[in-house]
Amino acid sequence: MNRTLTIIVIVALLLASFDGVSSFSSPSWTASRINRNLHSNNNHDVGASSLSHRSRRRSALSTSSLAPSSSSTATFAIPGIESFMTTTPPPPSASITNNANSNNIQTLAATTSAILTYLGLIINYDRPRGTLTLPDWQSSLIIQQSNVPNAGLGLFAARSLPRGTILGTYPGVLRPAQVFYDTKCRSFPQAVGYSWRFTDSKYVIDPTDATGEIQPICIGGSEVPLSNFLFNTFLKFWNVNTALCRINEPPIGAGGCNVSAKENLERREVVFEVIQDVVRGQE
Repeated sequence: MNRTLTIIVIVALLLASFDGVSSFSSPSWTASRINRNLHSNNNHDVGASSLSHRSRRRSALSTSSLAPSSSSTATFAIPGIESFMTTTPPPPSASITNNANSNNIQTLAATTSAILTYLGLIINYDRPRGTLTLPDWQSSLIIQQSNVPNAGLGLFAARSLPRGTILGTYPGVLRPAQVFYDTKCRSFPQAVGYSWRFTDSKYVIDPTDATGEIQPICIGGSEVPLSNFLFNTFLKFWNVNTALCRINEPPIGAGGCNVSAKENLERREVVFEVIQDVVRGQE
C-alpha cells in the first residue's frame, strides 16, 4: 500500500512538471486524478484521508506559488535586473548619428589645425626681414643712378654720415640657397644679382618680387603654394624698405668700400655700418 502511494505521488509530481503549471494548479484536477488512481487499486478506504490531505497541500502550494496570474510579473534573483531587462534600448540610428557627428567634428578640428599650422609656417619663414635703423632715413639717403658701371641704381648719402653709423639690415625673404637657385633663379636669373648669399652657402636673402625684380618695398612670399598670394593680399601691409639693396660694390681702384657688411649666421641677418665718414652726395 505504501509503495503504491509513493508511486502515485511521484507520477503526480512528474505530470505537474511536464503538463504545465496552469492546468496542474487546479485543486479539482489534482483531487480527481488521485481519486481515480485510488479507485483503480481498490484502496480508497485506507488512504483516502491521507491522500486528501496531501492533495489539499499540493493544491494549496500549486495555487499559491505555481499558478500564474494575469496581473503577475516575472521576478528575478538579481536586484535591479527587472529594470535592465525591461529597459528599451536606444534606436541604432541615434547611436550611428552620434558617432557620425563625433567623427565629423574630429575631422574638422584636424583639418583646421593642419591649415593653421601650414599658414603659420608660411608667415614665419616667408615674412620680409630687414630694417632701416638710420633715423630719418628719407632725408639721409637717396636712390639714383650708380657711378659703378653697369650697376644700375645706387644708394647715395643725402647728408653727411659719420663713421660708425648703422644703416640697418639687409632686406628680403630668407630662403634655402639650393631651393632659391633651383626654382626662382631658373625662371628669373636677374634675382641673383640682388640676393645676398651667406658665407656658409646654406641660405640667401632674396629682396625681389615674384618675377625677380627689385621694388621699393619687399612684401615677402615665395614659390611655396599660397605664399605669394597671402603676402600680396592679406599680408601686404607687412613690408620692408629695399633701399639697402642698392649698395653696390665699388670697382677695383675706386678707393675701397665705405660700408661694411657683418653677417650674423645665428640670426641670419646682415648689418650694414658706415666705416668711413661719408659726405653729402657720396655713393
